[in-house]
Amino acid sequence: MCRAVLKALGYFLGAVGGISLVMGVVLRLAKGAGGAIMFNIIPVSYVKFAEACFLFAIALGIAAVLQGKKK
Repeated sequence: MCRAVLKALGYFLGAVGGISLVMGVVLRLAKGAGGAIMFNIIPVSYVKFAEACFLFAIALGIAAVLQGKKK
């Protein structure tokens, strides 16, 4: 893949992960121990999704760096 595409996907997944993490934390703080439910999804699910997005963003960032060193 092109290095620019890898970087763009990494930034996109990082932004989606950040938004998801903020939503999870806000919903968790909104209603106490159980948290508020938005779109029929519990707050822990938002945080777990953010973790997956951050892992993919890190992997794509490393791939972009390695792609740049190859040339």
